[in-house]
Amino acid sequence: MTSLDTRLFGFLACLWGGLLIYFYHSTRIRDYLDIGFHHFIMIGGIGMLILGIYSLINPKSKSNRTENSKSCCHDHGDHDDKQHSHDHNDCHDHGDHCDHDHEEGHGPFITILLTLTPLILAMTYTQDKLSNGGMAKKGLYEKPALTSANLPPFTRQDLEKNVPKNEHGEFQLRMISAYYAAGDLEIQGIFEGLPVELEGRIAPEKINNASGDRLRIFRSIITCCAADLQIVGVSLEFPEETNRPQVEDWVKASGTLTFETVDDDVLPLLQIREVIPAEEPYSEFRRRQ
Repeated sequence: MTSLDTRLFGFLACLWGGLLIYFYHSTRIRDYLDIGFHHFIMIGGIGMLILGIYSLINPKSKSNRTENSKSCCHDHGDHDDKQHSHDHNDCHDHGDHCDHDHEEGHGPFITILLTLTPLILAMTYTQDKLSNGGMAKKGLYEKPALTSANLPPFTRQDLEKNVPKNEHGEFQLRMISAYYAAGDLEIQGIFEGLPVELEGRIAPEKINNASGDRLRIFRSIITCCAADLQIVGVSLEFPEETNRPQVEDWVKASGTLTFETVDDDVLPLLQIREVIPAEEPYSEFRRRQ
């Protein structure tokens, strides 16, 4: 690797490090990674910057030739002139002339071009969110799976003790609790007719919505990053006089939680009393516990 190669790859490392730090400070990282891992992005960016700067200021070239490589390609050990049957000027020397190419690959400039082109396009045109079709693939419209029968018992007293209420006396229930309640008959009995408040983002409803009057509220659940993203949502049923939010709005939806059966599947349904705009959190992801 020549000094030029080292400097070019040092530049590439600096670019990657700078992009990681940009993602951290611009808060775009919140749409891809759980907040508990954000500091690793900053540390990785700083490390790549240090590596890149070092390569730029200290580009030692790696030569395949040394002084000894210009000597004969055989042992000159213990022999005298009489035993030496050839002229050293006839030795094969790669030092001054070589009639074949030792370089392989497509070169550093092409490598950098192939790296930067998709990176710049992705940074410029990525919307930092899933489309409705992408969210559907992550579970937006899936039915709740049946929960394990080995879960500890849960009672209305546990609900009163552990879940806070808003000023209207409605339980500020986690979306994932309302969603998975449909998969547990015991929990359904506790949550049926419960006044609740759910917070999340609005999406179109595609289940049991022939009239087009319903919407869906959802939250994104992750373990570490968007690759393991799961989306859980609850259908919203509006009375005629209630104002409806727009798709993509972040809201608090209050009403009565109930359950409906659609094609033999039990699904959660929130009968709306009121929907109000809410301040969007720094990251809409909820950490999977």
